Amino acid sequence: MIPMIKFGSGLGALTIAWVVALLPSTAIATPTTVNIDEFSVLRGGAPPIFDDSFASSTTLVGGSGAFQPASVTFSDGSMANYFVRGTIPQTTANNGQATLNTANGIVLSQPPPFISSVQITSAVLQTGTNPAGVHALTPATSFTVTGLFDLAVPTTTLGTYDITLTNRVTANNDKANQLELRVRQCGPGLGLCGALSGPVLQFFWGDFLNNTEALINEVALTPAQLANPQLLLEFTKSANSDAITANFSFGTGNTLGSFVGTPLASLGTTTAGTDVFTPANQFVLPGFAAFDPVAVATPEPPSLLLLYSGLLGLAGLAKWRRRPQ
Repeated sequence: MIPMIKFGSGLGALTIAWVVALLPSTAIATPTTVNIDEFSVLRGGAPPIFDDSFASSTTLVGGSGAFQPASVTFSDGSMANYFVRGTIPQTTANNGQATLNTANGIVLSQPPPFISSVQITSAVLQTGTNPAGVHALTPATSFTVTGLFDLAVPTTTLGTYDITLTNRVTANNDKANQLELRVRQCGPGLGLCGALSGPVLQFFWGDFLNNTEALINEVALTPAQLANPQLLLEFTKSANSDAITANFSFGTGNTLGSFVGTPLASLGTTTAGTDVFTPANQFVLPGFAAFDPVAVATPEPPSLLLLYSGLLGLAGLAKWRRRPQ
């Protein structure tokens, strides 16, 4: 508890400064930046129902969270929207790409066991929460979700970028499940990294209703893999099944049409214990994100003691000066 000291008006400002010094401050990590070249969703087979090459000069501006029109429509001509956090600039350069820079993100607090505070920029495609919807991704439908990235290494420990499948929406207060196929800068014993350090691929499941998480699989990235300019991340699911498989490939070519890479390798498949679908949420929404942990710093105790002692001395001096002479 912060003690209250009654000073004159001059010392009041110092009191405020001391109180502010006691409060935690946030230190934003060196921002992770990665370009996503293309984002595609197939439902029930080819052609894709959505294919965004980000080939526009517009910026998706979501702030703390807002719906923004995508630069392309669904294949049936209907409008496609993202739910965006932060800002995501798009450019026509390099056949189109969008930049995920955590410096352009917002700070989100999370309960344990998740990272307590992250700065995130993200976009979630609104394929629909009604299982009967024409674009909905459900247990009954087969689908493939693909993100093609310029391969990058996050710049801070636990820095991450990914493709996601989630049923965390406003209607359930974000208290639902999420899958992430992600690149993470690992540190031993941190962020489900185990003993691994450096850049790692992880297949992650999180339950944000019961606040539990599981690592389905992870693999450290090799120098040979990191030498490739592009990374393809992909979720696949068969019809009438809850099981979702995460795949990846390293290669060249900044569009899905021109991409040439290693054979798709599986990082694992969900099971009953890591099912993203629930009876209350028979859908997932696909998306992509980048986030960094946010450090919370407080002044060192010796510094606080010196500051407090100095203010007490000033308080005594002010009181002595007000005594009748």
